[in-house]
Amino acid sequence: MFFHPLGHPRWARIDAGFLDAAYLRQVGAEHPGVDLNRAGTSGDADLGHPILCLAPGVVEEVAEDNVWGPVVLIRHDQAVARAAEQLLGREVPALWSQYAHLLWPVVEPGQRVLGGQALGSIGKGGHRRYLAHLHFELRIRPLPALYWPGLRREVILANYINPAPLLAKTTQEHRYVWQQLVVNLTKPDAPAIRRTQTGEL
Repeated sequence: MFFHPLGHPRWARIDAGFLDAAYLRQVGAEHPGVDLNRAGTSGDADLGHPILCLAPGVVEEVAEDNVWGPVVLIRHDQAVARAAEQLLGREVPALWSQYAHLLWPVVEPGQRVLGGQALGSIGKGGHRRYLAHLHFELRIRPLPALYWPGLRREVILANYINPAPLLAKTTQEHRYVWQQLVVNLTKPDAPAIRRTQTGEL
């Protein structure tokens, strides 16, 4: 059921973890998600790489912020929350996933999305202030897309879950269509890409 936002866990690395002490020291705020990059890349090498939806759901918000840049918030189906609960061995009353620092989003509020569907691509945040990466969050209670807890660790513990254990168990591999391109993510170092006539497989 679950798809890694960058295609597969072995193709990705976490550069800043959930409640990462180094992030707190450097930025002066707690980190309620994980920062993801393509494995083996540095700098802006993965700028524009497609970002995939974790699981089925509905686009709750598409927002933009001076710091985060474009952000997509997905409200997942209750069946997804139940599956996450079983996978993680902890209570997951509901589940939202958030994708920040996009180069551009390709979905709209209210749109029904599938697991593995492209939501946008890796960007650099508002005013291109960061090196390219995806900031990814899992929330278990409703919060606005641009909500940021700052130093309130207790708010993070009550409203977010660490994405890393779930991401480590996302093993789906597949083809998908993104902006009339067919991308084969089973070979990420040399993706087979061809333009289609209709935008469909």
